[in-house]
Amino acid sequence: MDMKTLYQNFLKSLLVGMAYMATLAITKLLLSQPLDMRSLFWSFVGAALVGLVLGSLAAFMPATWSRHLLVWGSAIFFNIASVTIEGRFFGPNLVKGSFIALLVQQLAVALAATWVIVRLFACIVSSAATTRIQRSWFSWLWRFVLSVLSYVFFYYFFGAINFMLVTGPYYKAHAGGLTVPAQNIILQAELLRAVLIVVSVIPFLLNFPANRRRMMWLAGLLLFTVGGVLPLLMQVGSLQSVVLAASAVEIFCQNFSTGVVTARLLSIGIPEL
Repeated sequence: MDMKTLYQNFLKSLLVGMAYMATLAITKLLLSQPLDMRSLFWSFVGAALVGLVLGSLAAFMPATWSRHLLVWGSAIFFNIASVTIEGRFFGPNLVKGSFIALLVQQLAVALAATWVIVRLFACIVSSAATTRIQRSWFSWLWRFVLSVLSYVFFYYFFGAINFMLVTGPYYKAHAGGLTVPAQNIILQAELLRAVLIVVSVIPFLLNFPANRRRMMWLAGLLLFTVGGVLPLLMQVGSLQSVVLAASAVEIFCQNFSTGVVTARLLSIGIPEL
């Protein structure tokens, strides 16, 4: 990729960020939510980064317009929806309002960002070959369940380490509105979140033209960028820098590892070169 293409992709990603930020601001006004300009700015930065990553991938995936919308829209919406669910339990003062309204809001901003990504980056073809899937329903089921459980394991494993080393005192002091729900509530929330995270990446795994080894790396990158970087940037100023930095490391370990496992289990993948 030459410098000209990199520069063009950078400019396109800024438009993705603008579409995300503008739609978020409009929906906040419609829902009578306060406009935090700092949060809106960081949503622009985070969405631009998401646009750069997903847009670069979309450029190498020959597919129809509708399939591109499905792949990238799923990646954005289900990841952000999963973060919204977790935020309602761990940061109720940071994620306020009707839960249904919040999901509709996230759907709107996801569709806006996805439309710009597909319009500016995607490799559009009139028709695309359908992947021939040779697995039985039971094979799909156990692979899906194991992928979901892998996130729950990574969540508790890396989350416990981060809590002991860094974030524990901040949660105990309810810094920035943070709280620790009961363990049964945490388990229910993370199981639901795990399902959404795995669902978010399945269309990508079934459509992107790469071998399984490369898909594992790309799926991990996708889940961390959309489900980690974007939500964390939107909390700049609301949470302490040390909490954000530690959470970034934790979420990278959780989401990237989940992406690797899910891609290994669920991707079709082209033959190894």
